[in-house]
Amino acid sequence: MIAFVMLAGLMLAGALLWVLYPLFSSRGQTSVGQERQRQTDAALAVLREQLAELDAERAAGRIDEATYARSRDELERRALEEGEGGEETASAGPAPAWAVALLCVIPLTAVLLYLAVGEPDGLDPQQIAGQQSFTPEQIEQMVGGLAARLEREPDDVEGWTMLARSYLVLEDYPKALAAYARLGALRPDDPDVLADWADVMAATREGRVEGEAERLVLQALERDPEHFKARVLAGTAAYQRGDFAGAATHWERILAAIPPGDPAADSVRASIDEARARAGLPPLPRAEPAPQAADTGLRLQGRLTIAEGLRAQVAADDTVFVFVRPAEGGMPLAALRYRAGELPRDFDFAGVPLMIGDAPVPERLVVMARVSKSGDATARAGDLEGAVSGLSPDAAGVSLVIDTVRP
Repeated sequence: MIAFVMLAGLMLAGALLWVLYPLFSSRGQTSVGQERQRQTDAALAVLREQLAELDAERAAGRIDEATYARSRDELERRALEEGEGGEETASAGPAPAWAVALLCVIPLTAVLLYLAVGEPDGLDPQQIAGQQSFTPEQIEQMVGGLAARLEREPDDVEGWTMLARSYLVLEDYPKALAAYARLGALRPDDPDVLADWADVMAATREGRVEGEAERLVLQALERDPEHFKARVLAGTAAYQRGDFAGAATHWERILAAIPPGDPAADSVRASIDEARARAGLPPLPRAEPAPQAADTGLRLQGRLTIAEGLRAQVAADDTVFVFVRPAEGGMPLAALRYRAGELPRDFDFAGVPLMIGDAPVPERLVVMARVSKSGDATARAGDLEGAVSGLSPDAAGVSLVIDTVRP
């Protein structure tokens, strides 16, 4: 239980930061700022996958209400602690439109999401089956059982919420949308439900927050003008249709809600500046650069390449994740994120924030790279991978070659 609480705390921190940091990454950052943003994006991509797994845990009945209540208290405390340490990863560049849109349409509920325990492979059915003693068929059967129960008990708001998020874990977006429609009928004035519903709807439309999705967002803002997620989605909708002044206005509301000194403010401000510039408006005052990240003890570095025989299977825009994890297994310690078009390239984990808090870095490590067509860290059949094991935290000159195809 202690291990669960500690890991889940880290994941809640990641969920809270996920909304802010990737939203405002940049093409126009300094090289240092770009590396920091990539590090943050990679770590949060991993944490998002871990967030999703707890949905399946809850749907499977492996986490009871007492456990959830105890964990929630610890999660809130850990989130505050992680937020204070977030200054080490802030960046100060504006976001391209696709990055803003992508963030907003990835299902997020931060505090409301059930927080996950696991690793980037956490949504891989084979991994779930091995770690939880459930087969993929059993998991789907449990979710199906929940759906059947809700047909008999159609007014169970918590059940519909759980079902909708479980379908998201299973990547069954049409059923997730249907579940949110039922939930919306039960809670038509709940801004959280409206914003989540709009988010999933946009995700099924290639990230476009328009039409019915935008209508739901506006309804959420009518009920709660300061609703964070709805405000982010509204800004994205404005940006996508070319209303850059409107997008900046929405994001300025977000900026006003960020506590003074929070490192996320720099990134938000930078994205506002881009929208304002596109609208012919002057930029907001610039923020001070973030301090250098503290030494974590992890300084592993090397060069990442793709085997010649696999190059034809990789597109320049594919996402490449590089993970470091303990040699004996477990959740990643840190992660980097690149575009496949940048390879071959050097990688360096010095200064990369750890996902294990203050815990010491193990003496023996494995570094692994994965090419993701989807842009997230979930392992899928057909992904291209490579790994090197038996490394020390300060290993240098590591040759990491992506040379295998995931079965």
